[in-house]
Amino acid sequence: MRDKTVCIIDDEFAVRQSLESLVRSMGSQAREYESAEAFLARGIDLPFDCVVCDIQMARISGLQLLASLRAQGSVVPFIFVTGQLTSTRLAEAQRYGALCVLEKPFDPEELAQWIERALTGC
Repeated sequence: MRDKTVCIIDDEFAVRQSLESLVRSMGSQAREYESAEAFLARGIDLPFDCVVCDIQMARISGLQLLASLRAQGSVVPFIFVTGQLTSTRLAEAQRYGALCVLEKPFDPEELAQWIERALTGC
């Protein structure tokens, strides 16, 4: 998984840092973005293999970002982490093909399993 890149999109600095450490401990590369806008401005054109994203962010939500990427034909695996999970958000994430939705605080081992699944296609 050393040649794999995970994009981390979350407006909380501490969450981004901990997710980056987790991804790097798995042997993959991580790129951090503080918002969906930052990802769209600086990261969308760089190759990546998976996205770990917060749902609730200031301007463009993680769900809006996923919907936009899917409309453009992207099939990249998407993992959501959120502190504000509702049945509506869960249904919307599933509708757009999110691999999973984990509620904060989540078990890092569970997230690592989902990331591994996304990166290996299993």
